[in-house]
Amino acid sequence: MERVKLYCQGECRGEAVLRQEGGQTQVRASMPDPGDGLYRAALAGEGGKVLLGVMEPEGRELVVSRRLYTRDIAGLGPQRRGEAWRSFAFQRTCWQETGSPARLFQDKFLQTRLRNVERAWWRREDGLLLLALPVAEDAPFPLEAMFCMARVEQVEGLPCAVYAFREERPVLP
Repeated sequence: MERVKLYCQGECRGEAVLRQEGGQTQVRASMPDPGDGLYRAALAGEGGKVLLGVMEPEGRELVVSRRLYTRDIAGLGPQRRGEAWRSFAFQRTCWQETGSPARLFQDKFLQTRLRNVERAWWRREDGLLLLALPVAEDAPFPLEAMFCMARVEQVEGLPCAVYAFREERPVLP
């Protein structure tokens, strides 16, 4: 078994483990998941590179595992290393805070229900308006009449009911 360092953006971020099995070698490269995009990995050396493929999430890590011909790995030379790079960046849309979410809508029903809400967050994503309303144990569920359309998640560190709207009509988030 051989272990080589896996470099990403000039830093050692993980490792690649090579296990020879006859004329083939099992290669498993892993590193902590930075959560900011799609990563690919390769084995590199003086003799070139052998692509391993797209790294997949596994727990809190990104991992890729491939079986390669041992002769192809030997062709890289003795100074082998792993390389990983981001091939696609996730676009992150930030939440924007509002003290009057009723102003985001023209629909009278939504304006009335949101009139007294003093703190909320919103963002646009894939043609949807996402609205996050804080959830509190000692208060009614936000937009109670539409509770089945909400997804509860953390927004800006608070538990919130997140609703999605397309043209002011609720859709499942």
